[in-house]
Amino acid sequence: MRSIRFAPSNSIVFVEDASGGEPPERDSDALVHASPSCVSVGCYPEIDGETEIALGPVEEAPDGLDLVFEGAVATPTRTLAVNTVMAEELLGAAVPEKTTRLRIWVDHQTWPKRVVIGWR
Repeated sequence: MRSIRFAPSNSIVFVEDASGGEPPERDSDALVHASPSCVSVGCYPEIDGETEIALGPVEEAPDGLDLVFEGAVATPTRTLAVNTVMAEELLGAAVPEKTTRLRIWVDHQTWPKRVVIGWR
């Protein structure tokens, strides 16, 4: 599992194929929104500090975190990326399939300081 501490612009990151995806429509104040090719995840307010973001293969829930997303995202290049709104890659991982199952856990339902993105 790789991780980074970062204060992303607009307090959001996108989990998508390294070639990019179609950002989901925001239809509520939910922390996570998804399209078939992209999952957006809210983070700690950038002006207040950094969010620890981790990416890697995970089967079990990390201790003390809440599951906020379970689904799949298209990964046609078999490379999963965590990107900023400016398309800057923060983390990346080679994945075995063209569709990747994701689970996302956070430490706070509104302004998480820790986000774990598990793929399988």
